[in-house]
Parts: sequence; C-alpha cells; structure tokens
Amino acid sequence: MWPYLYAVLLLFWVLVWIEFQRGFRKIPSIDHYPYQTNTELVSVIVAAKDEDSAIHQTIQSLVEQKEVNLEIIIINDRSTDSTEPIAQSLSNRYGNVKLVSIRELPEGWLGKNHALHMGTKVAAGNWLVFTDADIHFKPHALARIFTYMKNSEADHVTAAPDLHASSLRLKGLISFFLFGFSYLKRPWSANSSSNKGGIGIGAFQMIKRECYEAIGGHKKIRLRPDDDLALGVNVKKAGYHQRLVTALHLLSVEWYPNIRSALKGFEKNALAGLNYSITLAVFAVSGVFISQVLPFYFIVSGPLSVRILSVLIVILLFHLYGMSTRRFTNYPVWIILGLPFSALLFIYMLMRALLLTYLRGGIEWRNKRYSLKELKKFYKNKID
Repeated sequence: MWPYLYAVLLLFWVLVWIEFQRGFRKIPSIDHYPYQTNTELVSVIVAAKDEDSAIHQTIQSLVEQKEVNLEIIIINDRSTDSTEPIAQSLSNRYGNVKLVSIRELPEGWLGKNHALHMGTKVAAGNWLVFTDADIHFKPHALARIFTYMKNSEADHVTAAPDLHASSLRLKGLISFFLFGFSYLKRPWSANSSSNKGGIGIGAFQMIKRECYEAIGGHKKIRLRPDDDLALGVNVKKAGYHQRLVTALHLLSVEWYPNIRSALKGFEKNALAGLNYSITLAVFAVSGVFISQVLPFYFIVSGPLSVRILSVLIVILLFHLYGMSTRRFTNYPVWIILGLPFSALLFIYMLMRALLLTYLRGGIEWRNKRYSLKELKKFYKNKID
C-alpha cells in the first residue's frame, strides 16, 4: 500500500511545486514601489482591545506617514487596561486622530468585526484601511500602497507584513503555517481575473468604500473569526478587482509573543478555517501527518521503494517550504530544516483547538464565549 500511496503523494507535491513556481511570481513586493503624493482622504480604522503595550507605537507610526492624507480612527473595544487613556492622549495631541469607545458588544457579533464596522460609520474617507493596533508602519508605507492601488485600479489591496517572532520554534511554526496556507488557499488567486479564491490579511486591508458597502462589509461576516480572509473572499466573489502584495520592509507585527499565545490564538480560527467540519478536521490532521511527517520516518525505515519515494518527497517539501518562507517572511532559509518538528507542533495545536472547541461547545475569545451552533449556523446561512 505505502509504495502506491507515496507515489501518488510524490505526484501531488510535484504539482504543488509547479503551482508554487507560477503562483509566487504573481505576488509583487510593494517595498520599493514608487509613490506619489495623494491628497484624497484615507480613513485608517484601528480596532484595539487591551493593546496598551503596542497602540502608542502603532498610532505614532501612522501619524508619521508621508505623502498621504489620513484620518486615523481608534476604536477602543471595551478595553480594561490603559488603551483608552493612551488613545485619548493621542487624539488630544493630533488633529487627525479620533477615538471612539465601545462599551458593550451587541449579540451576534465578534468584537473585532463590530469594532471595524463601527469605525466605518464615522470614517469620512472613500478609501478605508483596516489594520490592527500592534502594526508598525514605515513612513512611506501607505503612500506606496495607495499609489499601487490606484495605478493597478484595484478595489481592494491586502498586504503581508513582516512577522516578528521571539524564538526559533515560533518562527518555525509561523513559517509552517504560511506553507500550509500557500498550498491550501493559493493566495496568488487574489491577483487573478477569476472570481474564485480571494485573500484578506488582517494586518492591512485597503478597500474602496463603494466596494466595502456593496459586499455587505463586516456586517455580513460579523460572526466570522477569520474576518480578514472572509472579507477578501467576498470581494473576489462579487467580481471586484483584488490585489495581494508583500510588504516585508514596510509593515511589521509580532504575530504572537510566544507559543502559549499562539496556542490560544489558534483556538479562535481552527474550525473556521475548516468550515466547522469535523470531517475536514480529521482529514487535515491525518493528511499533514502522512504527507509531511511520515516521509522523514520512511527515509530510514521501510521498503526500498518507499525510502526512495520518501527522499524525493522530502526534497520537494524542503524546496516548497523554502519558497513560501522566502516569499512571506524575512526568516533565515535554514529554518526549513525544522519542518517535521513544526509539522508535529501544528498537528498538536490543531487537535488541541478542535478538542477544546467541541468540549466547550464553541470558542472563547476576548472574554466572551460564542457557541459552535451559532457559528456554524451563521457560516452556513450567511456566507455566500
């Protein structure tokens, strides 16, 4: 059985390699894109809940943007730390910084989705930017992206930032996640003329107000934990022009400070990424183990034919892993050597998240519980 299975698996990874070669060429870097002075008002909406350690740096980097006309709207989403007074101080200091504080979360909404939705209600610009409260922007980041957006006549541009990580283990996990994201979601589909696919990255999304309102905005995805991806998919399905770029030297963020935080964050998105399907969850766990862990074992154990096939598969895996790591991160390429260990950690995270979700009957995020029944019903009935 194993020789036939691994022959098919080898063919699969060859096809993925061909797709990677074609696909990654379609994702441009925006880091050195020539910018022009833009006078049209751009509304930057920053959702912030308990972000007192990062929000000052983020807003300061936005205030210091050059060659672009910005209003910066901070949505303080029920913070219990010093986020609100810090944001208020920034609003008092800078004329283009506004603060809106939310005291209660309505039923049927995830907090961040509601915060961004409320931000659009007070935004005055016809160009909306959704970003997080822990992103750092280089001085010409928005000018470059806005110029690119207008030159490419895009309705929606999303940018991949540099993902800082404090440890090699965390870098390995992030790079493995990006590898899986690449072959499962085919992010380059954002840059095709087809209505299929679509991508959104929470660190940065810039969208025309007309497009945002036409697709139903965040109201349509109000119970989607993967709101960034869902917004991008809806843009593409509606036939609007979407572009994905990398901005590894313009935008940066510490995705998670440590493995424990990554485990907690993964609880929110695990089932959403699998369409709330237990069948897909089992398939994902077994698929990663068979296709990305066992080949390393079979190199030294098993029939000769399986060993040979496993060597070829491992070579392809390292190459594919390296391609996605180079495209989406600034990590050293030798980090790919930890692939099997990162795969095992990913499997553990996925199984843990799924088990906790089903034991709790839903997800817990930002001190609020959302039932799995409600999430599944919304996903089935509300998302096209």
